[in-house]
Amino acid sequence: MSETIANIKSSKARHYKEIVKRYGLLISFFVLSLGISFLTPNFLSAKNLMNILRQSTIVGIMAIGTTFVIIGGGFDISVGSTLALSAALALGLQSSMHWALAALLAVLAGVLIGAVNGFLAAKIHIVPMIATLGTSTIIRGLVYLYTKGYPINGQVPQFEVIGSGYLWGIPVPVIIMVVLVALFQFVLSKTQLGRYCCAVGGNKEATRLAGVSVDFYHMMTFIIGGLMAAISGVVYAARLSSATPLAGQNYDMDAIAAVVIGGTSVSGGEGTVLGAMIGVLLLTVVTNAFNLLGVPVFIQYVIKGLIILVVVGIDSYTKKRPR
Repeated sequence: MSETIANIKSSKARHYKEIVKRYGLLISFFVLSLGISFLTPNFLSAKNLMNILRQSTIVGIMAIGTTFVIIGGGFDISVGSTLALSAALALGLQSSMHWALAALLAVLAGVLIGAVNGFLAAKIHIVPMIATLGTSTIIRGLVYLYTKGYPINGQVPQFEVIGSGYLWGIPVPVIIMVVLVALFQFVLSKTQLGRYCCAVGGNKEATRLAGVSVDFYHMMTFIIGGLMAAISGVVYAARLSSATPLAGQNYDMDAIAAVVIGGTSVSGGEGTVLGAMIGVLLLTVVTNAFNLLGVPVFIQYVIKGLIILVVVGIDSYTKKRPR
């Protein structure tokens, strides 16, 4: 009898742990939002909520690619510089071609950068963080050369719709982000590409022994990362109608923070795009609340850094702890 009761209690404990693991972040997000609404009455206004969604789009799109990179066992700290280059190209090329073609070439530039990062990590076996640190510096230098150190301004109203327009009362950037989240969550969870990216990040050698082209799928994670960074750069340029050499600074850290907070393991092999989006929204909500409360920016950086350390520390500890 006592053994049966113990089994029931153990089963309930596992059930509660599974609920916390699956829905804990979402529950925390709603609890945090509710708490902030008591501190700042304007927080739950329709205008502010729409503003939060709009503010989350650029980092949110970037975080989709960062999710794939981290799941694949890598890190990409060049995405902020990739955003800057794509934004500058999307605006600068419009003086000599149609805005849609300029935007497409800007996106292709991001894909190329992702392929280079993937090649350096997968084929040359440079540690991903070091490889992308090098490419980030090179890309930022190229942005300065292309812009000559001055902002590039846009003059095509049709292009600005991508960043500032509305469709059915919803900001176009939000629609773009939602579509990309749905698409790449499907890719990650339902396709061979997504499964193999997870396998490569989880256990590269076992995946190689299973006959999978590990290098190809490792490179694909960086290509997706470059693609998403470039798309976020185009949205950034369309929203501001301007691109500066300093565009995208610290965006890579924001994307990594959001992805890790969203449940993606820093050791690779585990994570979801939807979780990353909740992480992005959570960080945006915190930033928005700090702004409404008048908290200085430098204190926001300190708190954001602490959040990253706590989440990564918990993840690393639970992964290394003997079961």
